[in-house]
Amino acid sequence: MDAGALVEALRGTMDPNLREAAERRLNEVKVNFVSALLQVTMSEQLDLDVRQTVMKSYGRKIPMSIFV
Repeated sequence: MDAGALVEALRGTMDPNLREAAERRLNEVKVNFVSALLQVTMSEQLDLDVRQTVMKSYGRKIPMSIFV
């Protein structure tokens, strides 16, 4: 999943009408998912609500060992 599709899926999780489909798309991503989430979180060009969604939804799932 490219960065644009990831951002759109994350935005979809905030819309009750799109949430289920967006969560399915996010669950399908396996390769470099943590890296992509961190890039989204650190991107100042994206809306704050999208960046906060990453940390709220996936923050506990990111292994802390990547920060060492």
